[in-house]
Amino acid sequence: MEGKNLTVFYSVALFSIILDQVSKYWMCRLLREPPFSFNIFRYFSLTLVQNKGICFGMLNTADIRIHVIGASIIIAVIIFIYFCRFAVNSRLMSVALGLTEGGIAGNLIDRVRIGSVIDFINLHVWPVFNLADMCIVSGIGLIFLKQIKNKS
Repeated sequence: MEGKNLTVFYSVALFSIILDQVSKYWMCRLLREPPFSFNIFRYFSLTLVQNKGICFGMLNTADIRIHVIGASIIIAVIIFIYFCRFAVNSRLMSVALGLTEGGIAGNLIDRVRIGSVIDFINLHVWPVFNLADMCIVSGIGLIFLKQIKNKS
């Protein structure tokens, strides 16, 4: 395994986790009293939400915590194995997989620690989300871009 890309992978994952957890801590401190929301401008506010479900708040009322934790761990392990076997020659893939891994870990920390994921970014046209979600989506987007680039 190429050490440079391994360092990139771990650095991006760790930075994603730290940024996510620090942002959630700040938002919990800032928005700890009702109305739990702070308008920045018309289509953007900080709104504290605890998501017990999966993406976009789906299954929020179901008791699926243990299943989501298990699935998150399995996906994180699969990403790490994929990185170790196939992505060592690409810096872009190291970043993409590090973002995805860090985002999964950030949300997993919340699920284990408090039983739900803390979301706070509210665009008013989309479900409330957090920085870990942004890392996951960005990482997957970079993976798709890399695959498209490789095909052409």
